[in-house]
Amino acid sequence: MLRSGCILALAVVLGCVPSLAVAQRDVRVPASCTPQINQKLFSLLGSEQGANVDNVMVCGITISSSRTQRGGPHGSHEILPLRVTMPDGNERLVEVVINDALDGVVTAPVNASVFAFGQAFFPSSGKFAAGIHDVHCSTHQRANNGWVVVNGVKHPANCQY
Repeated sequence: MLRSGCILALAVVLGCVPSLAVAQRDVRVPASCTPQINQKLFSLLGSEQGANVDNVMVCGITISSSRTQRGGPHGSHEILPLRVTMPDGNERLVEVVINDALDGVVTAPVNASVFAFGQAFFPSSGKFAAGIHDVHCSTHQRANNGWVVVNGVKHPANCQY
């Protein structure tokens, strides 16, 4: 039986990288928005999840133009308020939060089609059932590369490693 140090040494000798170091990958943007795309978020909401969860996708339509949330410890953010149809047919409000410094300034008009992939969070109060942030190239091992797509335009366009 190999110990973990031996597995790492074997990986280095063979020229492969251990799976922990390569968790980030690109996730394809769906061709169209269907309630099934929101299934993971729907399940998390049904379980009364409180902690943030990586690798969650959402799609919907903006209910108003995006707004800028200025300042704060992590800089300015763009907030995209979405109406999201869940697999059970009900609609929920979900916010997509875009960090201007990490993601660039990404805005959306009212009635824009939006897809987002990143880390889900669950506010304890307010009008939004959940939010998706970290919609940028991955900054930690458990997360795949995030993105946001507004009316067919993907941000970031790609992730460089």
